[in-house]
Amino acid sequence: MNKAMIVTLLTLSANAAFANDKIEEEINYGDPTASFSTVGLSASENTTQLNGMAGFGKNIFSLDLARDNKSGDLNYRGRYFHVTDGLGYSVDVLGDKDSTTALAGAIYKMQLNDNISIFPMASLGYTSGNKSNVPDIELASNDKQQQEGSTLGQLGIYAMYAFDNGNWLYANPKSTYHVRHNEFINQIEMGGGIMVTDYASVGAKVEYTAENKNLRLQADTVVWLQGNVYF
Repeated sequence: MNKAMIVTLLTLSANAAFANDKIEEEINYGDPTASFSTVGLSASENTTQLNGMAGFGKNIFSLDLARDNKSGDLNYRGRYFHVTDGLGYSVDVLGDKDSTTALAGAIYKMQLNDNISIFPMASLGYTSGNKSNVPDIELASNDKQQQEGSTLGQLGIYAMYAFDNGNWLYANPKSTYHVRHNEFINQIEMGGGIMVTDYASVGAKVEYTAENKNLRLQADTVVWLQGNVYF
């Protein structure tokens, strides 16, 4: 192997390494279709939640375990997510001691420019048990219909602004239709994150659920603080 070939191979290897580093740097941890691994902790006034996610290329697995600070009751959410070029689909299971909900859906990434991304989302599923778990609300205990379960349909959109330094802001309005009750539950989640190091972030989010008198659902606002490390 002559010197010219050696120089060429070294140059190509260096360019490939630089390209890989650049790809890693371009990952924004607010992107719901990005594949990475993380552990974190989220806390609201009433709940503490442990968050974990493992990304294996196009396959992403996540698990959230939460505990009510007053009662000690636990709830969970497990998700499998598969991503392709712009399109992804997921299977989502969440619940607690009283109920279980399963959803399957799709999400599509629309890159408007280098900083702004839009993700339309659609899901179908079913909830069963003594309360509806999508979203986390409790209906009146004398409502016999909700104890029999309900088919669900959910539409939403996730809009994100990714800053060049890795920080992000997002808004995620969504509406869940309960077939058995013929009612919509409307929510919006807004938040963001700040990279405090190359491998750690802090953030906050606000979840708002609109009032639904027919489901005896009062308007509710929950504020969360979050911290994550990435590897």
